[in-house]
Amino acid sequence: MKRRVSALLLALTLAVSLASGAFAATYSNWFKSNYQEMQNLKILPDQFTGMDLKQPITRGEMCLLAVQAFEEATGNDLELDGTQYFTDTNDTNITKAYEYGIVSGYPDGTFRPDQRITRQEFFKLLENFCYSAAFKPVLSVDANALSQFGDASALSSWAKESAQFCVTYSYVNGTKDASGSVVLDPTGTASRQEAMTMFLRAFKRVKEYYYYAVLTAGVSDDGHDTGDTGVTVTDLSKTMYVTAQTLNVRDSWSSGSTLVGTLKYGEAVTVTGRCSNGWMRIQYQGHTAYVSGEYLADQNGGSSDGNNSGSNVTGSGTAAEIARFVCTFVGYNYVYGGSKPSTGFDCSGLMYYCLRQYGYSMNRTADDQMDQGTAVSRDELQVGDLVFFGSGSYANHVGMYIGDGNFVHASTPSTGVRINSLNETYYTNRYIGARRIITG
Repeated sequence: MKRRVSALLLALTLAVSLASGAFAATYSNWFKSNYQEMQNLKILPDQFTGMDLKQPITRGEMCLLAVQAFEEATGNDLELDGTQYFTDTNDTNITKAYEYGIVSGYPDGTFRPDQRITRQEFFKLLENFCYSAAFKPVLSVDANALSQFGDASALSSWAKESAQFCVTYSYVNGTKDASGSVVLDPTGTASRQEAMTMFLRAFKRVKEYYYYAVLTAGVSDDGHDTGDTGVTVTDLSKTMYVTAQTLNVRDSWSSGSTLVGTLKYGEAVTVTGRCSNGWMRIQYQGHTAYVSGEYLADQNGGSSDGNNSGSNVTGSGTAAEIARFVCTFVGYNYVYGGSKPSTGFDCSGLMYYCLRQYGYSMNRTADDQMDQGTAVSRDELQVGDLVFFGSGSYANHVGMYIGDGNFVHASTPSTGVRINSLNETYYTNRYIGARRIITG
């Protein structure tokens, strides 16, 4: 009986072992460390587990790899609207790769996801991957970079610049031909493990660049740090008016702090500071106190929620000060229809809320906000200008320019309020104009 049980356990162990091996990826020894690194960096799609990575990669697989690496590097995540760009596929990753500007299709409207990608097509895709993340080359592309490869003349004219770019940045080091010579082999195929290795190199450079050039971008803060949970207070001296029937006054800048009194609709309030979380520091019965900034307005009776076009927009505060204030909401939730910190923001709701805190009477939707202020060209953008995205003359998205090619906006439900670069292909393709609202 014991032998039968032992034999059964051994059989089960072997079955599990064989099953696990059946789902393990197959790759060359030289790729093992790269495979593990990609797993650690979270850029190895689950779909590649169980594949023979020594086999050629297809166009569809390339999109899967590119999108996972791009979104991990930049933190972007598109909310697709269901548009089908190609007649032969509506695959989510292919659609995302197209919208990000990483891939394109064929003139006949197809994408051909199962077709093997040539190495020169891959060079172009790698270059697109970098520039889609607004990557600015720090190295001059070496025009002689390809001279080390005996078959460089076989490159198609459209792929030459991309190949120079990839070789300059050491994303591409060539492959060995039958004689052992290192060549580009532009019309040959790339194996999955070769493609993944080149993507790993590009990903690490793009991620580092994007983090320092975009994700940590912002407007320098000249307010003083309160030392509590990252909230900062910018000194202010102005009179504002209560717009709620009853407004609670508290001893700190949160609804969980101690209630010290109340204010009534229309009461004048002496404001001494603006908190980065949307609260206001005030003078109340001779003491410092705090109220929610959502319920204060520059004019008695509150600000209008109606449409205001053209130059009928006035307020206070410098553009840099207001841009800093908007940046304090990075990380807040995206909520469709949201226009206050307690619930979250949509794109126009963020602009509406923040500019109202400085006395600007704002329209509520992105397209209506594009009717306000003064039009400015992209070359003339200044900190605090509103930037608009959409199709034709219709704006369906808005953010605030914060300098160095970057803007802050309420992006999508999965990414919330964040900073992006105008030079990212996705936003460049959808940019339709800018307006200068802030007069200070």
